[in-house]
Amino acid sequence: MCTLHRTCHLRRERLQNGRSKEHRLLMGQPDIKREPVKTSIQESEAFLPQHTPEERYRMQSKPLGICLIIDCVGNDTGILRDTFTSLGYEVQSFLYLSVDDIIKVLHKVARMPQHQDYDSFVCVLVSRGGSQSVFGVDETHSGFPLDHIRRLFMGDVCPSLLGKPKIFFIQNYVVSEGQLEDSSFLEVDGPSVKDVESKARQPGACTIHREADFFWSLCKADVSLLKRPSSSSSLYLQCLCEKLGRERKCSLLELHIELNSKVYDWNSRVSAKKRYYVWLQHTLRKKLILSCT
Repeated sequence: MCTLHRTCHLRRERLQNGRSKEHRLLMGQPDIKREPVKTSIQESEAFLPQHTPEERYRMQSKPLGICLIIDCVGNDTGILRDTFTSLGYEVQSFLYLSVDDIIKVLHKVARMPQHQDYDSFVCVLVSRGGSQSVFGVDETHSGFPLDHIRRLFMGDVCPSLLGKPKIFFIQNYVVSEGQLEDSSFLEVDGPSVKDVESKARQPGACTIHREADFFWSLCKADVSLLKRPSSSSSLYLQCLCEKLGRERKCSLLELHIELNSKVYDWNSRVSAKKRYYVWLQHTLRKKLILSCT
């Protein structure tokens, strides 16, 4: 009896549903088909965008490295020494060098065994010069080519600095007229400087290019800035030291952008003879912060 009762109940239900459908059609109402509700499946974390930390150069050695300062003008040694000492560098400074002495010092520093234990190297050079070279204190000299300075510290010549940041800040007071606007100051290819003692690495021992990890900041200004009665520090080097002192946790590239902004602002307010011209070339592969990280 129970089975018969259930069967009758199902028939009455179907009949009512049919009548309801017919009633809707007669009344002009569409027959609505109900779609099953779809529930979203939570995305797997494997498909969500992952935050990858930005790779940085290791800056943990004590000291961070050698900071070589060669100041052949004599206006900026103090502030440069204080700035890079506070950053954690071992500062070695030299004043009023001739071209021959500049070359000797650079060769000596490039061969220093301490580089093996340090995480970076900094060189600051302040000198009179031509568009493509520095003169030191020499009055008449062909000068030492700027690109040769860079080559002394390339990976194949100075293997102890391979893979480590090599940072150069150069303030060059240009002697010759009409050379300030020449921006072709740095060659990319060329033979290494001769007579540099170094142990050549075996082929295939490392995949890092010999010219990698350079930060090359060059500022040119007219030499007449040094002939004024009240000779002052380089605006470029002043801004650099200020930025490194106050914002040492920022990347060096970001600091250099801010430095450029200050220099351009200065240039917009002074005559051509008082302007500074800054060029930057780098082959950095990682984020660089000049402080212990």
